[in-house]
Amino acid sequence: MINIHSWLLLMFVFFSCSIPEKEHENPNAQLKAEKYIPEIADKLNEISGLMIYNNHFWGFNDSGGKNELYGFNKAGQITYEIELDNAQNEDWESITQSEENIFIGDFGNNLGSRQNLHIYSINKKDILDKELQKVNTKEIKFTYTLQDRFSYLNQSTPFDCEAMVAFKDKLYLFSKNWRDETTWQYEMPTEQGEYKITPTDTFNVKCLITGADISPDNKTLALVGYENYRSFIWLFSDFPEDRFFEGKSQHIKLEGIDGAQTEGICFLSNDSILVSCEKTQSYNQQVFLFDLNKLSDGTH
Repeated sequence: MINIHSWLLLMFVFFSCSIPEKEHENPNAQLKAEKYIPEIADKLNEISGLMIYNNHFWGFNDSGGKNELYGFNKAGQITYEIELDNAQNEDWESITQSEENIFIGDFGNNLGSRQNLHIYSINKKDILDKELQKVNTKEIKFTYTLQDRFSYLNQSTPFDCEAMVAFKDKLYLFSKNWRDETTWQYEMPTEQGEYKITPTDTFNVKCLITGADISPDNKTLALVGYENYRSFIWLFSDFPEDRFFEGKSQHIKLEGIDGAQTEGICFLSNDSILVSCEKTQSYNQQVFLFDLNKLSDGTH
């Protein structure tokens, strides 16, 4: 007998897939990677997540790394090492910010087996102008309403996530659906608490989403991901309220970084995007620049 959660999941996927796919703006758009920070200090060789705050770039190492947030400069030198008190880095994957807080998502879940998904919240006022420091954190816990089992084959679960943005007093998560390469949108409050979250929308991104950010003017959502060792950016604009996928969508191939493990994304300005990648055999840990004014079809 199928239980209610499995039934909801099947109905959600069915109706999502039944919606005719919108025609995308500039379907053949491409952007050439430009080196921006060619190498980040070795202490941050598995950089996952990227953010700009207080004239610095911020990131952290992912699964199994220290419970530390690093601030680094344009030369790739680490100038801040911030330990998160009462926090553990099981699989940190995303970072975002509101006017008052920084949020770090510990929700990487390749196996679909985790039952301790959470987001750490840091008050920006607690970050001092000193190289080494420790800050207090608040914990936002959540579970997926549709998940009723916690055993999947590796890289086959729809309950993985590596992308998060803060937008209009809420946190929005975008899943990394391993099997069908769609993404599900979730939302939850920014306040400390325990929440059960259900998808509010879905989009066929045709890749695995690894990062998200909102432009400074709050008018464009960017998602970064990869498929078959190639990286892509999706841009969503002219969306009503927080219904990002109902606006214009633009699929952009990132040229010049095939094989890079793209993990983090953030807007440098409304018309330029930074993408970080981990250290691999082919690439150093670094940050690339993509200038939206240089789209290959010139239509941005």
